[in-house]
Amino acid sequence: MRIWEVSKSAELQDKINKIGYFINLRQYQGAEDFLTEIIAEQDDFLDAYYKRAIVHYYQGEIVEAEADLYRTLALEPRHFDALKVLGLVLEKQNKFTEAKNVYTELHKILPFDESVTKKIQNLEKSI
Repeated sequence: MRIWEVSKSAELQDKINKIGYFINLRQYQGAEDFLTEIIAEQDDFLDAYYKRAIVHYYQGEIVEAEADLYRTLALEPRHFDALKVLGLVLEKQNKFTEAKNVYTELHKILPFDESVTKKIQNLEKSI
């Protein structure tokens, strides 16, 4: 388990562990509501922001996903999963320079990840 996946509260941790249930059933609004409640109770819970960003992404709510990813990264700049998804979100919005910058930061954390290297190379061709 990664440090950003752990809540300060056992009760909130139990709630966050149930989010996968909502997502597996494609009950995205229920997952979003649940995550918003968790964030209201603990506004520095990284995994809640990250998972809510994923739920927004699944619902096509790209702007909201981007906002939650930036909040996640404000709390933990090396959250590589958030960086990966943020890159995708920025690409989806045709923000290629920003996406390349995000993947460049990710490459510093995961220098041997060939998929990140390819993303950077492909974006350099698009810019």
